[in-house]
Amino acid sequence: MDSDRPLRVCVVSPLYHTSLGGVGRQALALTEKLESLGVKVFVIARKMKGTPECVLSSRVSVHRAWALRPHVHILEEMSLSNLMISLSFCFSTALILFRKKKEYDLVHFHGASLPLITNILPLKLYGKKVVAKVASANQGTEAGSLRHKYSLFGQMLIRTLKKVDCFVATSKEIKKGLLNDGYIQDRIIGIPNFVDQGVFHPSDKELRDQAHKDFGFSGETIVTFTGRLVKGKGIGVLLAAWGKVVVDFKNVCLLILGEGPFESRLKEQCQGLGIEKNVKFLGLVNNVRKYLAMSDIFVFPSFQEGFPNSVLEAMACGLPVIATRIGGIVDVIKDEENGLLVEPGNANQLADALKRLICDAEYASALGRNALKTIRKNYDINVIANEYIDLYTGLMKY
Repeated sequence: MDSDRPLRVCVVSPLYHTSLGGVGRQALALTEKLESLGVKVFVIARKMKGTPECVLSSRVSVHRAWALRPHVHILEEMSLSNLMISLSFCFSTALILFRKKKEYDLVHFHGASLPLITNILPLKLYGKKVVAKVASANQGTEAGSLRHKYSLFGQMLIRTLKKVDCFVATSKEIKKGLLNDGYIQDRIIGIPNFVDQGVFHPSDKELRDQAHKDFGFSGETIVTFTGRLVKGKGIGVLLAAWGKVVVDFKNVCLLILGEGPFESRLKEQCQGLGIEKNVKFLGLVNNVRKYLAMSDIFVFPSFQEGFPNSVLEAMACGLPVIATRIGGIVDVIKDEENGLLVEPGNANQLADALKRLICDAEYASALGRNALKTIRKNYDINVIANEYIDLYTGLMKY
């Protein structure tokens, strides 16, 4: 690579939107930060409909690749329909990568799944470097969880993915999975997810009070969850726990931000528990921080995660976090120090933790302060973006 030429990176992220989960927000924030630091970036993302308006930086060129069923935003469930959507995006991505192959030196995939698997061989034929950020653990859909999932086919996928120049493991659990799949240590680097503290930061009392007023609240304790409404997020367990909380505390409200195939089922569960007046489903929102600003507690009851961005964002806003003891969560939250950890699927533990923080505002505030210190020390976007630049630069030397 010409030493006088800036790094030229193509980012492939099917989700590239502030309201479509942490993966999309991470990709968007990172590309804009990289561009501001002198990296020439363009993005390939899935063309979607029915999402809130997303304001993008004019510096970053975004190519929206065609895919089947653009109104479907979430593809976590294993189905033929979702497979066809993914494959159509892969095909469109391949065409863009071919057409623009003289405009990039390195491709950074957000997710080590089908778009990477279907494009790694042509990219190596083009002489491009490939970085793959692994976003999830033990789900059988990405590198690091394929060995025991698909038998001989899984072994074929692993061999294909060994052509990746570097995997980014966002948690210790993900790194362990990559090593178990047989990828060599030298091609795995640990870089955690990050928070843009220019966006996610604590709110002063005046702003919080105004947010409460805007949404019609008057003194309620606000507990918030953000994420996709899918089975693995544990929202059914959260509602079961919330039913126990509402028995003891009437002046509370649970905000659920996100969309997904389980939404109607979750609303039915609320009605069955008689808690629908204490739960608000707000759907996709463009400005997550606005809702965190008026929250008192953040809860994340997931069964399986890589390194959840929602948790980092809440901690950056100075909120006390209750989360499950899984995946990358245990890398960032130390129980009783900067948050509370509960076992996944345990509604009683979750209810007890919620009641504890609702009862003890001073303790909740202390956890929130410690959470903010953790973010400022280890997860700032400026530090992480420079780690990626160092990674790209190192790969381009060989």
